[in-house]
Amino acid sequence: MTNFLAFQSISLALVLGVSSYVLSRWFSIPAILFYLVCGLTAGPVGLGVIVPDSLGNGLHVVLEIAVAIILFEGGLSLSLHSFKMESTAIRRILIVSLPLTGLGATALSHEFLGISWQFAIFFGALIVVTGPTVVGSILKSVTLRRRLGVLLNWESIWGDVIGVLLSAVALELLDINLQDSKIDIAVAFFLRIAGGLIIGVLSGFILSRILRLISRLRDSTLFGVVSFSGAIATFFVANVVFHSSGPLAVAVSGFVLANTKGEYLHEIRHFKEQISSLFISTMFVLLSAYVNPVPLLHLWPTMLLVAFILGAVVRPVSMYIALMGTDIPIAERTFIGIIGPRGIIAVATAVYASFLVQGHKTEMMIVLNLTFSIILLSGLMATVLNRPLARLLGVLIPNSQSGILLVGINPFSQAIAEFASKFVPVSFLETSQNQCNMALFLGLETICTDVLDSSVYEDAIEDGFGRLLAITRNDALNELVAAKASIHLDPKKVYRVPAQSDMENIRMESVGHHQVAFDDHFSSTKAAEMLEKGTAVLELLTPEEFLKRGASPLLEVVDKGKGVRIVAPGDKIKNDALCLVTQ
Repeated sequence: MTNFLAFQSISLALVLGVSSYVLSRWFSIPAILFYLVCGLTAGPVGLGVIVPDSLGNGLHVVLEIAVAIILFEGGLSLSLHSFKMESTAIRRILIVSLPLTGLGATALSHEFLGISWQFAIFFGALIVVTGPTVVGSILKSVTLRRRLGVLLNWESIWGDVIGVLLSAVALELLDINLQDSKIDIAVAFFLRIAGGLIIGVLSGFILSRILRLISRLRDSTLFGVVSFSGAIATFFVANVVFHSSGPLAVAVSGFVLANTKGEYLHEIRHFKEQISSLFISTMFVLLSAYVNPVPLLHLWPTMLLVAFILGAVVRPVSMYIALMGTDIPIAERTFIGIIGPRGIIAVATAVYASFLVQGHKTEMMIVLNLTFSIILLSGLMATVLNRPLARLLGVLIPNSQSGILLVGINPFSQAIAEFASKFVPVSFLETSQNQCNMALFLGLETICTDVLDSSVYEDAIEDGFGRLLAITRNDALNELVAAKASIHLDPKKVYRVPAQSDMENIRMESVGHHQVAFDDHFSSTKAAEMLEKGTAVLELLTPEEFLKRGASPLLEVVDKGKGVRIVAPGDKIKNDALCLVTQ
């Protein structure tokens, strides 16, 4: 019966988790609220169809695997380039803001809920983490100023690592597992940091070497499988050598691997997007079902008050203090301070501790429920407030104001670039050195690189380029570049321009989810030839004018003249638009 319940619990958690993830993508909001609601509804408190206890020690093992996958994935998303841009602010957030938040959480939990200082310290240590899965969803749903994305991302990853390490030490200070002196515990803590760093760096370099060897097999499906099995092995080895150093080791391993700039990275990222989404969604539902708020319902108003004070007062104040003296504007500090959602690492750490701590059931139940309440409230605030708050503070960048990357240098694309650069950053991507030299001679902003290199798009995103327009005279190349860019950019913001019209070109089945720009019957080759011969010009026309003249709209001026939108087939044009007009 136990085995049946375990299988039932995992199966339903998987289905509900994936369904929650799909809904979150459908509505463009973080999935955390869906996970929490599904877990509570299906768990012992609700319908009772998901019973986490039926997994026994298996839940403990799966928790560790989840932590390894999340932190390895997080390390893969970080780059030295972004750290160099905001190194001072990142260091201050990790060194100043996180400890202040932890101290505030410790004091609040002790004073308001009456738990002992030892358990309050443990709670303060685990709750400093922000959720990389939730932060990632926020960054996908809204386009923020480049700096904000970098800071939120770095805090969510390394904050998780620091939180896990600190909570492990706090557990030992509870004098539950180890009977060592505080000096021994401090030494053990620094050994974990050193050991995790060393093992993580070695793991990252070894994995990169293995992946280069595997690339000779020319089987791209192997990269993701090998890298994630290597991450779990790294987590295990690090924990065996230095207790609780696994989280740091896997995060460092992913970071090192990401910065080797291997061609296999985009395959790994594509694989990790799927496996982490599947695994995280399932685990979040299971962990939400594990929490039982019923015995402590009388404390929940107080817990929500603690969660509110922590999110609305303690975190913003700690962020202001941490970023004092930096060039981070007040508006950006406010946004980072208010938007600090907790995620699966926090609840996983609390659940993990509940397995280890014996004889303190009530206090651990309070810590677990308090953690859950903070995840619930911070996730709700992040979901509801992120877009309106970003708009109110002026840190939201509309899609129409994000930078545009152009691939393909010709008279038509040059004219497009000249017009669009009046509103947004524009840069060409070009592989040919001769073309690069010509573009630079013409004064065009150009990045000379391999347009199929993954690192190009990662750096471009950090520099504020959120859109791409493939506009070469070769349809196959346009399709290839757009498909490649769609792996890194939002596919809805990647466009290709037909080089030949439908009448002249055999239609290819698209291999990506990118968009066609302008019109299916449009031909960039003909447009370039007409511009060269002077038989057509680009003009800014009103909707009435281009309809009357039968012109093809290309770029619409939007956001009160502060941005441009790339026109797609079937789009309704309400404002002035750049059009191709025949003479």
